[in-house]
Amino acid sequence: MKVVYLAPSPPPPVQGTDGMCNEIGSIQKSFGGDIFIISPFRSFPPLFPVMFYGMRHSLALKKSAQNAALIHAFFPYLVDFYLLRGKFPPIVYTITSGVEKGSLPRSTPPYALVVSSDQEADILESRGMHDVHVIRPGINLSLIKSMPPPEQDSEFVILAGSAPWTRDQFEGKGFDLLLELLHRIPQVRMVCLWRGILYREWDARIRRAGLAGRVEIINEKTEISRVFSQCHCAVVLALQPGLVKSFPNSLMEALAAGRPVIVSRAIPMSHYVEATGCGRVIETLTPEDLVSAVIELLDHYNVYRAAAVSAGRRDLSADRMVGEYRQLYRNLQP
Repeated sequence: MKVVYLAPSPPPPVQGTDGMCNEIGSIQKSFGGDIFIISPFRSFPPLFPVMFYGMRHSLALKKSAQNAALIHAFFPYLVDFYLLRGKFPPIVYTITSGVEKGSLPRSTPPYALVVSSDQEADILESRGMHDVHVIRPGINLSLIKSMPPPEQDSEFVILAGSAPWTRDQFEGKGFDLLLELLHRIPQVRMVCLWRGILYREWDARIRRAGLAGRVEIINEKTEISRVFSQCHCAVVLALQPGLVKSFPNSLMEALAAGRPVIVSRAIPMSHYVEATGCGRVIETLTPEDLVSAVIELLDHYNVYRAAAVSAGRRDLSADRMVGEYRQLYRNLQP
């Protein structure tokens, strides 16, 4: 079964550090096929209409699709791309960063839509979109060891993932808020997974805040189990849907390593965290909400850790994700 993939943007400078690229790679490894990049930019150009993204690939995509069983597109939100208009094999469209009622197109493209949560599916179905499937993202669990956390003596170490792609995302993804957290709880130290973009900017912000001794930046591909061996939990924040993956890889990796997580309500994974009890959900990006979540983890750490150990290995494997996509692909065959 040949599948043609549409990826939202190019890989980051530090290869292997972007969750979306890793997810598409896991699926492509099982089915083969070509990958086309919809946007040549890491941050999508604001003045260029999104519906025209990828048109430079129009002829190549049509040629590749002639021998394909289907097309699988990945994008942060639902767009009726001009690139996909015309005669094509069945199209699977994975909405990678959550669903907002206000950002849905007026007309429904003829796609099989994939989201990560029942809550997102409910929103789409309430708008008359009925070919909707819930498939949680997954990761390669064999690369991650589940291990005891470090002793909680003098410090509590938080891993921060989903690094900003643009300067305004220091606020939008809560990184400025994380520095405020360190000021408010001296016991907390932070490890940041970086991707080669805005490294100097983040380092300068840390130094201006007087926190250079309490923040470590890992700006290279690294063995994630080694990182989690020194961390107690992981955090990903977003001011609004669309800024990060619906299930950020760093949070899935944390659960696989047996570490509870902190996530903001705007991220669809918050529903999963709430349902399984494997971490804390903060409703708003305020110092008070974040401090409260960290204190709750500190006070009841073993309870949250036990839920994390159970959830990560049970629900978040790449093999499970690929198997569910395989079944969807088969169901779409004529």
